[in-house]
Amino acid sequence: MKRIFLIILSVVVLTTMQAQEAAAPKWRSKAMKAIVSVLTYDKEGNLMNSGTGFYINTEGVALADYNLFKGAYSAVVVDAKGEKSPVKWILGADDTYSLVKFKVDTKKNVALTQAEAPSSEGAMVFTLKYTKEKLTSCPSAQVSSINTLADNCPYYTVSYATDESYLGAPVFNAKGELIGTTQASMGNNGYVLGIGFADTLSIKAITTKVNSMALENIHIAKGLPNSASESLVYLYMRSSSMANEEYLDLLNLFVETYPDNAEGYFRRATPLIDLHRFDEADSDLQTYLKLSTEKALANTKVADIINTKLVYQPEPPYEKWTFDLALDYINKALAEQPDIMEYKMLKGQILMSKKDFKAAIDHYDAINRSKDRSPEVYYAASLAHEGAGDSLGVQIAMIDSALAMFSTPMPAEAANYVLRRGQLHASAEHYRDAVNDYNQYCFLSNNKVNTSFYYDRAKLEQKAKMYQQALDDLTTAIGMSPQAAVLYIEKCALLLKVNEIDECINTANKLLSIDPQNVNAIRILGYAQTQNGEVEKGKANLQKAADMGDASAKELLKTIE
Repeated sequence: MKRIFLIILSVVVLTTMQAQEAAAPKWRSKAMKAIVSVLTYDKEGNLMNSGTGFYINTEGVALADYNLFKGAYSAVVVDAKGEKSPVKWILGADDTYSLVKFKVDTKKNVALTQAEAPSSEGAMVFTLKYTKEKLTSCPSAQVSSINTLADNCPYYTVSYATDESYLGAPVFNAKGELIGTTQASMGNNGYVLGIGFADTLSIKAITTKVNSMALENIHIAKGLPNSASESLVYLYMRSSSMANEEYLDLLNLFVETYPDNAEGYFRRATPLIDLHRFDEADSDLQTYLKLSTEKALANTKVADIINTKLVYQPEPPYEKWTFDLALDYINKALAEQPDIMEYKMLKGQILMSKKDFKAAIDHYDAINRSKDRSPEVYYAASLAHEGAGDSLGVQIAMIDSALAMFSTPMPAEAANYVLRRGQLHASAEHYRDAVNDYNQYCFLSNNKVNTSFYYDRAKLEQKAKMYQQALDDLTTAIGMSPQAAVLYIEKCALLLKVNEIDECINTANKLLSIDPQNVNAIRILGYAQTQNGEVEKGKANLQKAADMGDASAKELLKTIE
């Protein structure tokens, strides 16, 4: 009897298997060509995770479960033929619905056909995962219910719960059309995220914290947003945080994606210059000029980038780029749009960079005789006169003309002009005028000045014999930078000069409490003590400084003895 039961059971199992095989969708083998194995690796190149992914277009764009990629530094896919291809870009990620979109570096691939309409309740759906086996299991289920996510994306509950090996695997309707991707099961139910959700996955120029974290947790290079305009914003925002080579990869992608967009070529020239690939940079600038519709602006930007390279990156030289070439470009821009002030100022900057100060002076004077005269132009003219070696009086006169254009009382934007005049007065040894300008600068800056300002003003006040003001400024500077030894030494020297011996000793001791081996403080303390009746203590400190190699202390000891 038992034998008969086993025979019957075997027949039932065999019949069931044959029925499942017969019922397997005819489109299965075709679909498997678009399904890949995804392998992700950590920073050291160790395998982290493996799972199923699938292509959604013939340009190498694929989807997979987000958790495969979380923490990964690199990834590869293995297709149905066993060929490996690296994952080049991450194109979007969502850790809530555990989906990642990525670009595979492959020349040719088969893609799944997406359903034009979502499946309905009661419809049969099928799931496939990557496998090397020829007879691939194809779990089927019935749609139990449908919820709707944002952007009218369906979220299906199905009657069959798949295991974890199916996470991120594609789900099909009876026609073999892609309707979604497998989510984590719960109990006896399975869940399918509608394929339309993939359209919401993209790189954003400005992202929410949640989306940003999902992407940041994947350490593979990110692609670009979906539009040229947003991509340019994204490139700008990423330019300061990426290495030149990494940034260049993104720019190459932009140029490849939008070959007729002039801005991509201009943007790419900058990292190429930084990498000393000057011929490529020049070629990109020429393409930029050719594609640009605003020729005057384009010529100006090319003039500026050449001038910037020559000034800030003179080595290694690139013989093709000269200040005269930059002038040619800016003159072309001015010939087309002669009234644009930014273009005029750039020409002045290039003349200054070329050290053709006479031409720069003539250029600025011509502007100042026109309706475009401004404080900025007078300031630039002052610098040009300085470069030409003209008198301080002429330079000061330019700043006076600039300041005369401001309203009374002067606005905060006049502060730098006042400071420039103060510095010129200091060079001309007009110390009280210089102090007055420094005072006005401080007022216009709402007293938001740093330690260096107080130190510089104190030195001017000493030269102007305004000793109490100088002491006050040095005290303020010490309060702002209590570790700066030079401030204590400067104050001690001034205290000695005005015969404030006790305060000099106190200041020197404060410095020595911070820096016990400061030889200048030891020498000053010793000398001050000799002047304060503590001759033996003073001589001991002077001797200590002399033993430390201080020549001035040795000379002072001779005078005391």
